Amino acid sequence: MKPIAVVPLLAFLLFFSACAGDAGAATPTPTKTAEATEVKQAAETATPPPTVATEGTNASAESGQATATPVPGAVARYTGLPLADPSLLQETPILVCLNNDVDSRAAHYGLNEADVTYEYIVDGFHLTRLTSMFQSIPAREIGPVRSARWPNIHTTYMFDGILACSGGSDGIRYLLKNEVGFPYLDADSEDPESVTYFYSVGNNYRTRLRTSVDRVRRWMIDMAKTCDVSPLLPYCLEVFSPWLEGQKSNPRPVESASFSFSETPKAFWSGEAATIRIPYPENNGVEWRYDASSGRYLRYQSGAVHMDQATRQQISSDNVIVVFAEHELTNIVEDSLGTLSVKINLYGFGDLRVFRDGKVYEGTWRANDQSPPRWLGAGEQPITLKPGRTWIQVVRTSDIISYQ
Repeated sequence: MKPIAVVPLLAFLLFFSACAGDAGAATPTPTKTAEATEVKQAAETATPPPTVATEGTNASAESGQATATPVPGAVARYTGLPLADPSLLQETPILVCLNNDVDSRAAHYGLNEADVTYEYIVDGFHLTRLTSMFQSIPAREIGPVRSARWPNIHTTYMFDGILACSGGSDGIRYLLKNEVGFPYLDADSEDPESVTYFYSVGNNYRTRLRTSVDRVRRWMIDMAKTCDVSPLLPYCLEVFSPWLEGQKSNPRPVESASFSFSETPKAFWSGEAATIRIPYPENNGVEWRYDASSGRYLRYQSGAVHMDQATRQQISSDNVIVVFAEHELTNIVEDSLGTLSVKINLYGFGDLRVFRDGKVYEGTWRANDQSPPRWLGAGEQPITLKPGRTWIQVVRTSDIISYQ
């Protein structure tokens, strides 16, 4: 195989894409790509960033908008908010696996800087995990990072992203390293000492590991260099290099698929919804309460206020979307206790509820591996989201949520 030149390919490292079939089968070479753009030099060192959020985060302005003057026409794909730096539109969405057990909730960093966050049931239906997607804000602290699960395959494809996690079961890790068409950064194998792409705070394996947007992007640059020097490495040959070649040969326009936004709620809402209750198993239930003064929903889990330590603010969201999807146990064993992996089908269609501005919309979701999911109301008309953050709560088709 002809070696791949690093310099031309690095111009494509800030926006990636993938195209795949069913998660369990071998996938074709990705075809969607990004326009050429200059890669920013990673500003961090191996020293952990400070616990107080710094420039580039939204800690000082909980509005979620950039503090600099927005450039006219530059609007983030997944928040609908104006951007001061239009080059952010070219950056690859980064999806990070986050722990969400009782111990870890007090150590959450970066959730108020994510464009989109998914919550889903894992491990024999007894707890939930989070996956947050970052594109419009270069968050400097994201954590605690934990292992990958089945839903990460579908979500990373849908958002044309790169996935960063810390290990996973043998079955899931095999799929992510051999069968998918997007880059996967595994802390256990790529940075076992947690000094380059991740960093460690404390000794508790549930809460210690963190990363940042810059650190994940640094891995992409380093991986491209590795594949240029050693193009016959299996990961380079089978996954990474074909994917990067796809970025070069199939540029994607800036106005690619994204969510639909509107400042004013559409008139076909179904009712009022100031409080949302989601019955996740084993006392992991979630409650969102609408705060009229900010126009956002505030998050509670297991009856407690849920905080983002990076912004020192309660976790909030402009939109809450409840997605009803089929769940099934697989034969993949997740831990030493024999707990089985839960496969969630996030492709296809199903029922949904969209909450914004204290109102609820009923409808259906549509999703595939080619583009972000769509939210449709009566008559297949799009349900527009409020500009800002979105939380997607994935529940079983048999679950009963309540709102009032």
